[in-house]
Amino acid sequence: MKRLVTYIQQHLSLRLGLLILLIVGCVFGVTLGLLFYQTKQYVRQAAVNQATDVLDETVFNISGIFERTELATTTMERRASMNLHPDSLLYYTRRMVEENPVLQGFMIALEPNYSKEFGTYFAAYSYRKADGIHSMFKKDYDYTQDYWYKTPLEQKKGCWLEPYEYAVPDIDTKSRYYFSFTAPLYGPDGRLIGAVCSDLSLYWLSHTVTAVKPFPHSSAIMLGHDGRYIVHPDTAKQVRQSIFSDPDPQARKEVIRMGQSMLAGQSGDWAIMVDGHPAHVFYRPLRRTGWSIAIVCPDRDVFDNYNRMLYVVWAIIGLFLLLLLLFCYQIIRSAVVPVNLLAESTRYMASRQFTEEQQEGEDSPEQPLTYSKRVDTVGQLQNSFVRMQQSLNTYMSELHQINDEMEQRNKELQHANQLVREADERKNVFIQNMTHQVRTPLNIINGFTQVLASNSSNMRREEIDDIISHMKSSAKVITRITRMLIATSSDDATSVVSDTVIVCNTLCREVVSAVLHQRSETLSVMTVSSVSDDFTIRTDRNALSSILTELLSNAVRFAPEGTITLSCYLKGEDTIAFAVSDMGPGIAPDDRDRIFTMFTKLDSFTEGIGLGLPLSRHTANLLGGDLVLDDTYTDGTRFVLTLPINNNV
Repeated sequence: MKRLVTYIQQHLSLRLGLLILLIVGCVFGVTLGLLFYQTKQYVRQAAVNQATDVLDETVFNISGIFERTELATTTMERRASMNLHPDSLLYYTRRMVEENPVLQGFMIALEPNYSKEFGTYFAAYSYRKADGIHSMFKKDYDYTQDYWYKTPLEQKKGCWLEPYEYAVPDIDTKSRYYFSFTAPLYGPDGRLIGAVCSDLSLYWLSHTVTAVKPFPHSSAIMLGHDGRYIVHPDTAKQVRQSIFSDPDPQARKEVIRMGQSMLAGQSGDWAIMVDGHPAHVFYRPLRRTGWSIAIVCPDRDVFDNYNRMLYVVWAIIGLFLLLLLLFCYQIIRSAVVPVNLLAESTRYMASRQFTEEQQEGEDSPEQPLTYSKRVDTVGQLQNSFVRMQQSLNTYMSELHQINDEMEQRNKELQHANQLVREADERKNVFIQNMTHQVRTPLNIINGFTQVLASNSSNMRREEIDDIISHMKSSAKVITRITRMLIATSSDDATSVVSDTVIVCNTLCREVVSAVLHQRSETLSVMTVSSVSDDFTIRTDRNALSSILTELLSNAVRFAPEGTITLSCYLKGEDTIAFAVSDMGPGIAPDDRDRIFTMFTKLDSFTEGIGLGLPLSRHTANLLGGDLVLDDTYTDGTRFVLTLPINNNV
């Protein structure tokens, strides 16, 4: 012992190290005690914030699903009230289930003896099973006393029902628990004629709520209006028991008070005992249903990580104190280390090694230069050098970034210049095409005008009629080009009139007749229709005629031999299709995306200005339909125009 004391007295560095260790130990003891106490409060508050955030997010998600269910139900109720036919009602139920994956089923039920068409009882029902969606009529099922049917008729408004055990006859072999949103069904005259019901599975709701776990051992519950458990970790208590079911209310006084607060639609948190362990319960109301959802978080989950961290921190502190002793012993002996580091860094600076990246083959310093806590001249020199090196690093990084940005800007400018050149080329081509397309018919009209002015008295009537026919044809070409230019410069859809009733087959024959004079002797144009001669649609006659005329004219121009067919057929219940097919050379796969681009021509030597197909597709879109190229047709080219039968555009 005496030798140890003598050794310490003889070594100044060790003596200073022990003194610093004593001072640091005292300061650490007081500081860490306060720090751990404050940290525990922060951990508790962080746990509260985490639990409430998860709870608020869950309430928001579930409320969003409920809101979408209400909106979808009321929307489908309005649609059903405007189309009271058995098949339509069954279609609406199936569509409702298809569009809302969260729904288990959807039913539309009418009042008994609503009309002879529906019989005594009528209910259209679609429901989801593992193998898909099933739909059926129920005409022998007295649903008038069912909970889901009576409630909206009595309240005369949409409402959420408490979970109930329910089985639809001939569908479910056993009863299941559902919760539903049900709403009254009104007829076109405003009379109450039935009810609609959206069924959601209680199993889905339970799975969604119990999956909320902000902590490993946390759990979630949901209460109904009367305190019954809608969701509970113990599925045996769902629907069958309530939060007030404890045989000894005094033993669970806090739980009962919390349950009363939840049923009152309040939000908050409650400290209670759960299975003999302290826990916190955070709860929020579901405004749309009047239910309440809560998360139970055991305190041991909250502080489990904190306690483990505490053990690790104490171990680190012990190791730190030991290292501190060694550091104090070595600090005097290593007083010249900063000077060595400065020499190493200076050598790096001389070799232009400004950044932290090291080139292959370069010698690296034994220890990187960092800021010094010393206030003497050496410490000031070291800190000044570090700041200088950092400034150089920052400058070099900014310089690299500027170079990268300049390179990116150059690429963007090159791309922009390329686009400008392409646009200029397209403009020149368009002007040339316009000049040719307008000049040719104008020359024809001008030439025939001069003939008529100079020699009309000596010409036969047949010759004059032929000249007038050619002049009218040329005038139509100019009118068509002018109409294309006007349509290109305006996106206004008000010129499209959709209230005209058109007989499809009659219009097809008229369009074919109008282009027959353009065909050659080796070409035939025919009409094929699968709809009846009295079948009509509601759309803009001029717009539809212009699209079909454009498609047939293109077919006559590019397929001078073979057969051109204009087909008319139904495509679905509310869509009609017009197809123009030819036996020409077809369109190359690389060009199929370009044909609907404004001012684009696949062959610069052909007639046209590159607006026919783009404007035809634009007009089809204004009519509520579309114009596409059929990629599956291999005998030539086929364009398909689809339009709604009753256009409301």
